[in-house]
Amino acid sequence: MSMDPTEGTVSDPRRRFRPARFAAPLAGLALLTVGLVLILQPVQQESFGWFAYAPLSQQTFTPQALTIMDAGKWAGLALIGLGVATFAFWFGYRAGQRSGRKDAGRPLTR
Repeated sequence: MSMDPTEGTVSDPRRRFRPARFAAPLAGLALLTVGLVLILQPVQQESFGWFAYAPLSQQTFTPQALTIMDAGKWAGLALIGLGVATFAFWFGYRAGQRSGRKDAGRPLTR
C-alpha cells in the first residue's frame, strides 16, 4: 500500500484557497450595501415654482404624498438591481457546477 505524500496538502488543487470564488458574492454584497445607503439618505427639500392661482389661500402649499426621487435614489435602485443580478448569476453558476459534477461520468440519454 503506497500513499501519496502530497494528497490533501495545500498544493492539492482541490484544497487550494481561491479568492476568485468569492469575488462575485462580495461584489454583489457591496452593490447592495451602497444601493441601500443611497436609498436611505434623507430627501432634501427642493423649492420649485408653482403657477397655480389660489385667491383665498394665505399659506404655502406643501404636498404630503409627493415624493420626488433625486439622482441618488435612482442610482441606489440601479445598484440594488445590479447586486441582485450578481447574486442570481453567482447562485446559478454554482448550482450548475454542482449538478455538472454529479453527471460528469454518465453518458447523455433521453
